Amino acid sequence: MQRVRPRTLPTGSRSCDNETLGRLSQRIARLYRIWLTLGLVLLTLGTVLDLAGDGKMATETVPLGNLAAALAHLDPAAFESTALLIVAFGPVAGLLTIIVSCFQQGDRRTATLGVLVLLVVAALPIVRAVGGR
Repeated sequence: MQRVRPRTLPTGSRSCDNETLGRLSQRIARLYRIWLTLGLVLLTLGTVLDLAGDGKMATETVPLGNLAAALAHLDPAAFESTALLIVAFGPVAGLLTIIVSCFQQGDRRTATLGVLVLLVVAALPIVRAVGGR
């Protein structure tokens, strides 16, 4: 019977092993828990402020350009809009964590794929933000 030799990667090309990927997945899970907790806290605060004010929930969001000023004025819709932004950018934060970790480990192939996914995910919101639509 012929022995199968493990495939080796070219010199200078490394890939994350199972232990590294396990630590990375734990780090991303921790990031998501913190991220979602922050989003829920802001959403709860905005909802409480909304209901305490006039007893009705706001249906509009605050534009990104006005968000800082609206937060400073304790506008409930600003807290709710910020919570939605935080939840929406959670996957982006996860991708950035993967990219940075893979580059640090020398796994350039996975990091490059992560950058490509990030570009695809971020392209439409960036175009809309820059275009003002």
